[in-house]
Amino acid sequence: MGELIEVRGVKLWHEISGSGEPVLQIHGAGFGHFNFAPATPILSRDFRCIDYDQRGYGQSDKPEQDYDLEVWADDAVGMLDALGIEHAHIHGTSMGGMVAILLAGKYPERVQSVVINCAAAKLGYSGQLIFHNWIDLIAMDGCGSRTLAELIAWQALSKRYVETEEGRAGVDTIQQILRDSNEARVMTQACEAMIGMDLREWVPKITSPALVVGGDEDVMTPWDQGPAGAGQQWIADHLPDGEVAVIKGSNHSTIFDGAEAHCRVVADFFRRHAGAG
Repeated sequence: MGELIEVRGVKLWHEISGSGEPVLQIHGAGFGHFNFAPATPILSRDFRCIDYDQRGYGQSDKPEQDYDLEVWADDAVGMLDALGIEHAHIHGTSMGGMVAILLAGKYPERVQSVVINCAAAKLGYSGQLIFHNWIDLIAMDGCGSRTLAELIAWQALSKRYVETEEGRAGVDTIQQILRDSNEARVMTQACEAMIGMDLREWVPKITSPALVVGGDEDVMTPWDQGPAGAGQQWIADHLPDGEVAVIKGSNHSTIFDGAEAHCRVVADFFRRHAGAG
């Protein structure tokens, strides 16, 4: 079972699974640590996986404050400090991948290697519209909106996966997680942070080995964000030491609709860049 730990003036819920080199897992907007539910049992066979609810999410403190990607990146380093970990592998998904970019660029000495999953450095206008939609639905029906859950399901899960029994049930699961892990003010600020972000200056500052991994059917953060944006391919092209892994037949949530393939390439990447203290 997880427990609370003091990090930069707040208490953050965290849980550690497995043993080996540390892997800090940074979740996306709306899903808390549940984002890694399919991945942690696989990755923890070989690594010490640290799952946590970021500030404002799940069982962690939700202070009244401004929330942005830098707050969450600083908290990620604070979590390492609190656990006495000098440097770690970083595994960030969706908004957590964006936090991972900022973390790895701002604190390169703390990062052994970094996986940037289904993220972007800058959203094009079409990408921004996705999160404007989320904000509107949260304002109308709250974080537990059924419409929002259905929208996220088709934006995040592959057509093949959604047709399975597990995939169809996923809509109910998404709705429950959104309702139970979020407060509207925090999730809205997370959406606003992604709409307004420009992380392009941080990408070339990432000195650790980096893996950009995403689905070939990604709708939410496509590889190409258009001429005004910087998507997954842009990130890969501008990393000093970058690699790419495309999960065939997966959408935005490769951890869910391509879990085995996702974890295989991530675990291989971490093993090839071993050496964390």
